[in-house]
Amino acid sequence: MDSENRVILNVGGIRHETYKATLKKIPATRLSKLTEAVANYDPILNEYFFDRHPGVFGQILNYYRTGKLHYPTDVCGPLFEEELEFWGLDANQAFEITVQYWFRGCQACGTQRHMPGYGLGDILELMKKTDNTAVKFCR
Repeated sequence: MDSENRVILNVGGIRHETYKATLKKIPATRLSKLTEAVANYDPILNEYFFDRHPGVFGQILNYYRTGKLHYPTDVCGPLFEEELEFWGLDANQAFEITVQYWFRGCQACGTQRHMPGYGLGDILELMKKTDNTAVKFCR
């Protein structure tokens, strides 16, 4: 792909470069709707600037690239949820992915022994009973 199909996203001072086609992979999101007419586009630098968390954005951009959303381990659940909402992504889908990642980590390090008799399905079912996604992330 040529340079006309590339886009530069400056998020929190960190520049990310990707293809416009990559950003179209998840429709109806902030990134899928970028145009040069939006206020955060800088024609001199030829980039879009967003004053958002750059570490979380790396995971979000990777989600567009791979279709897999990974929870960053260095941020709290509510911040992650806030960033997902800003970018127009479904926090509930991210929640299930995050719990699966967390559960695999518990199995790997042996902390699952503190939850005898509970499997991943049991944990997901228990956590789905609340409508508050932030509470789900923090439990």
